[in-house]
Amino acid sequence: MLPRSVGLLLSREALLVRLCAPTPHRLVVVQAPAGCGKTSLLQLWRRELVAAGSEVAWVALGSDDNDTLRLVDDLFAALEPVDPAITREARLLAGRGSDPEAVERMVIGLVQGIAASGRDIVLVLDDAHHLHAAQAVHAIQLLIEYAPANLRCALATRTALPLFLARARAADQVLQFGPDDLRFSRDESAGFLRGRLSGADERIADRLHALTDGWPAGLQLLSVALRRRPGALPEQVERVCDPKTFSAYLEHEVLSRLAPDELRLMVCCAVPSRFNASLGAALLGEPPSSAPRCAALLGRLAGEGLFMTRSGGADDPAAWWRIHPLLRDVLRARFETWPADERRRVHVAAWHWFAGDAMHHDAVRHAMLAGEAEAAAGLVEACASELFVRGELRQLVSLVRLLPPELLRERAGLRLWMAWGEVYERRLAECARTVAQLQIDLADAAPAMRYRLTLLRGLLAVQRDDTLGAMAILPELQHAPDGADGIARAGRRNILSWLYIYRGEYERARRIQLDEEPPLVEGQVLHGTPFGALVGRCLVGLAHVVEGQMIQAERIFRDVLFDADQRGGSCVDAACMAAGLLAEVLYELNDPAAAARLVEERLDVLERVSIPDTVVRVMLVLTRARRMAGRPLDAFAHLEQVEDYAQRLGLDRVLAYCLLEQFKLHVERGESEAVRQCMAQLDALDARHAGVESETLSEIAVVAERARIRLAVWDGDLQGALRRIDALWVLCERRGRIRRLAYLHLQAAVIERRLGRDDVARERTREALRIGHRLGLVRSLLDADPDALALIEAAGAEPGMDPLLAFYAQRIQASARQSHAKAGEGAGSDAARTASLELLSPRETEIVQLLQQSMPNKKIARALGVSLDTVKWHLKNVYGKLGATGRDDVVQRLRAAGPK
Repeated sequence: MLPRSVGLLLSREALLVRLCAPTPHRLVVVQAPAGCGKTSLLQLWRRELVAAGSEVAWVALGSDDNDTLRLVDDLFAALEPVDPAITREARLLAGRGSDPEAVERMVIGLVQGIAASGRDIVLVLDDAHHLHAAQAVHAIQLLIEYAPANLRCALATRTALPLFLARARAADQVLQFGPDDLRFSRDESAGFLRGRLSGADERIADRLHALTDGWPAGLQLLSVALRRRPGALPEQVERVCDPKTFSAYLEHEVLSRLAPDELRLMVCCAVPSRFNASLGAALLGEPPSSAPRCAALLGRLAGEGLFMTRSGGADDPAAWWRIHPLLRDVLRARFETWPADERRRVHVAAWHWFAGDAMHHDAVRHAMLAGEAEAAAGLVEACASELFVRGELRQLVSLVRLLPPELLRERAGLRLWMAWGEVYERRLAECARTVAQLQIDLADAAPAMRYRLTLLRGLLAVQRDDTLGAMAILPELQHAPDGADGIARAGRRNILSWLYIYRGEYERARRIQLDEEPPLVEGQVLHGTPFGALVGRCLVGLAHVVEGQMIQAERIFRDVLFDADQRGGSCVDAACMAAGLLAEVLYELNDPAAAARLVEERLDVLERVSIPDTVVRVMLVLTRARRMAGRPLDAFAHLEQVEDYAQRLGLDRVLAYCLLEQFKLHVERGESEAVRQCMAQLDALDARHAGVESETLSEIAVVAERARIRLAVWDGDLQGALRRIDALWVLCERRGRIRRLAYLHLQAAVIERRLGRDDVARERTREALRIGHRLGLVRSLLDADPDALALIEAAGAEPGMDPLLAFYAQRIQASARQSHAKAGEGAGSDAARTASLELLSPRETEIVQLLQQSMPNKKIARALGVSLDTVKWHLKNVYGKLGATGRDDVVQRLRAAGPK
């Protein structure tokens, strides 16, 4: 027997049996007007679920949650007590863009966290009717569609939501309850009243049930009224059977009978979405010392059945309260009849109380409701630096959006923060326009504010991969003015280090981080954000990487990654940068599998929070690691994803590297037409940036030349390839790209040997080994050419070879043999397996069939009319169901299984 309900927790065993029974239902929808007991039914269900070992994450929604960022915060707050790891990736993705795809990425991160937790979770969205903004509804739609097997969702709503549920209904995955399901039967009404009214006989129960049509809130209200007037007969009680008559009756029979101080407290407490005793006292205009008296009064009113619920124990003075929506509607209507000055006083009190408790969103909202837009703007400016330092730019963006556009136009400081948010969300074109206007508007501003704008221009340049734009502000960057705060001084160090790296001044880039004491922000070193000390340490490591000093770089990146992971979300920029750069080092040291593992689990976050430098390196590592593992389709898919990212943000250097890797893959596969097409695209990119010498875009010419060298070899023009190698060698030496010199020497040595000039080939091989040994290189030598290993083996066996270089050559040979063995084992074991389409859903089967045609994700998305992220989501599910490592693995297994 299921336990009987108490209070408004309904005793409807049939509904609970339907809810608790093992079923395919992934979604429960309880749709009925206010007061029908939706929340109470779900609360009783929650008790049963918890007793059965399930986890319940409860989200009580309000009008504020119609904003997607607020909705996301509520989801995180509900799920983190279940397991903090659930929201880790989603938190990093949340707010990194406001378009539908950004919302989809965040939801995918959330459901992946839920799936990985392995816990049976029920997510309840109470009062879901508050969600009507397109982005908020989109987030819930995706959450329902992508829900893993261990997640069920429940929606309690007054009105129908604009959700597409037809497919789920057709699959019998939706359990829906309406007003008729929630209405009390006559016996349930009698049982409810016996617990509320002493001496309630059958006649009274029949009468009250008829007056309310079994409507739970009406029964509760009438029982309260009869307790207050014990002598009243049921015939004298008005009919109450829906929210409209409920409100009128509540006003007349309950609120009008409250003492003036009780009524005033209830009206004030209905203004915010939730309240506690301290806030209630403030809203009344009383001192904090009156909070205990306020708490006692609230407890007494709740004890009389006045439709309030409390979170926390009965003795907790800081407990938060919520008023039933129907009662709050009536009280808010009363509040609107108060004089304007009195309403303003309440909002002002709420604003000051929330501001004092660092509840920024509520403080700003009530300041706006008080008509104090200037004060609201001041609140945002006052907490902006704190939120920035904590890495909570998403919260800052949400606050700025509460302010009216005309106010933002008038306050340059707020527009500066808005521009930071635009960089954070990767709205780089919008940020560039904002910066251009601010340069005009801040022409006469204080030097410290002008310097903040300079730093923003520098960060925008880094994100746009635009060293030429950053060089233009170098004189301004070098000398921070008096009055520049710790954030500005920290940012200066990091942007200057990045600039010096691309000027080839590697030691100077390192010294600015190592010789200067880190600036303090509020008395502490700023560790997180792109301006923090951890990113600065990553830049020290990057200077070593670009110079080719991989061993020194590895130590730095490992230490930064450990520190950043320990410090949490505020250091996500540093964690992603360290992981991406460490992966490059691991690949160079010939551990491609470890490099891939390091970045694959962070890939979605890496691409959305990293600077282009990191994205380029991650792209090269993953593509080459997958190619070495015999997974060319996975390599192509990753390149397609990065190419889309580069085109969307206008990052031509990233695009050039993408095209070079595609070019090399097509060469290996003998795809002549595709090789020529990639070369034509690289030639066009090179022509677009012809003559550029001192910035990241000058790398495009190097990338294009590397492709031309490969093409010359492909076409049999070995002398032409050598001429190009020698010219490129001079350029790379001038720019200090020493690691690339070893690669070019060995590439030239292979060509010299094919031309029959063995002595020259041996000398260039030895020079490559000298450079490689000094820097600790492995893959830079092995990747120069498929025949490079044979030259290294021959050089290591030469009589009179320097023993250090001979030993180094032997280590490279052993490392190459080991990596080939691992790749062979993986390919053999994968090919031996078979796969079954029976495990896949209809949509997953469609995607796999298109996958067998070697269609890239973008074409699959167009063919099926879905988003690119949706295709990637389904592919991950396919890999999980089949136990596959990627696209190539799926295709091999299906071929091995034969036609079905």
